[in-house]
Amino acid sequence: MIESVKLMSIRRFYSPHPLIDNHVSITGEELHHLKRVNRAKKGDKIEVIDGKGALYFGNIRTLKDHEAIVEITSEEKQDKPSSIIIIAPSLTKKKAMNVMVEKLAEMGVDEIRPVIFSRTDEKYSSSMLKKWQRIAQQSLKVNKKLWTTQIYPPVSPFELTENMKDIQLKLLLDVEGETGPPVDICESVVSVIGPPGDFVPEERELLLTKGFIQMKINNSILKTETAALSIAAILCCFKAEENRYTCSKNLPGSLRRTGSKK
Repeated sequence: MIESVKLMSIRRFYSPHPLIDNHVSITGEELHHLKRVNRAKKGDKIEVIDGKGALYFGNIRTLKDHEAIVEITSEEKQDKPSSIIIIAPSLTKKKAMNVMVEKLAEMGVDEIRPVIFSRTDEKYSSSMLKKWQRIAQQSLKVNKKLWTTQIYPPVSPFELTENMKDIQLKLLLDVEGETGPPVDICESVVSVIGPPGDFVPEERELLLTKGFIQMKINNSILKTETAALSIAAILCCFKAEENRYTCSKNLPGSLRRTGSKK
């Protein structure tokens, strides 16, 4: 228990800079957080993540106004997941979108691909994407994962279907669907969430034609952000249990036990 508390107390910082001669630098907002917020000192032990599967353990060797240099003493590497979870929600109002991105990233969703539907009531600007990417990077400090959630600029429904051609399982959250996801948790999955006011008929028809399966979480009408977080939680739960459970093909949303707990 004491050892666990010690490990939890080590602070984690994000750095996109490459490891050079067993040293990595911390700059920008993370440097401010390191120096001013955490009041770190030379010699302090910290963790550094790059968002690409690497976790470094080291000690602060240099602490300057523009840069901190960390000497790496050990590291861990994690392969990129072979199956991924993609959430494709309608673009929403800025505040709601920022919160949705934050929570999806904290849950460990692999990709967020916003969509601009006919009834989407928000305009997109490139500054939004930069904001979302910073939020996703900060989430790695909370969820202790090693891969950053990838976030893409919004696209049209047609562009989304073209980009998702190789994804095995495609879900369409829809009030006309069946309750519960027909999930094979060994596959990559994308879930589309519509805008306020629902899809227009042409958009629904396009998605169905491209192989998306209609489903609904329950009998309630949910906001875009609520639906996105709900389906993400369900899919992340399935993914976490992928070695213990599998989905019943005959009963969408039901599970059958295939192994004992480890």
